[in-house]
Amino acid sequence: MLRFSLVCNVFAVDAMDMPYLNANLDSLDAPNFRKGCNYAAAGSTILPATATSFCPFSFGVQVNQFLHFKARVLELRTGKGGKKLDKYLPADDYFQKGLYMFDIGQNDIAGAFYSKTLDQILASIPAILSEFESGVQMCFYLLDSECFGS
Repeated sequence: MLRFSLVCNVFAVDAMDMPYLNANLDSLDAPNFRKGCNYAAAGSTILPATATSFCPFSFGVQVNQFLHFKARVLELRTGKGGKKLDKYLPADDYFQKGLYMFDIGQNDIAGAFYSKTLDQILASIPAILSEFESGVQMCFYLLDSECFGS
């Protein structure tokens, strides 16, 4: 089952001959999470959703979904019957070795152009970046470590 998302995600998955990824363990079918999970939602924002937001799945919600998924996977793998789930759940070390991609924030800026002045938009950027940084730190525990790669 695909979540409403960017169509380019579908094309990329097809081109790489990869499976479509579910977002949570409570899916209706028997999803296989050994290749990953997907929390992308079209129209999502970094800043928390409001009553007028197009999508209720802001970055903070997506981060919390991932953290819940990770905790639940680790709980299921160590619990009774964990071996039966090996073909569906990622191994414990997959979380450390995984490739994580974030493509979010465009809607925070694009949406602001409809209702804010340029000065208001520029003033909102630090809050957007701070929210993004907090979410990434929650996912990867990057506190007090240096960035690399750019």
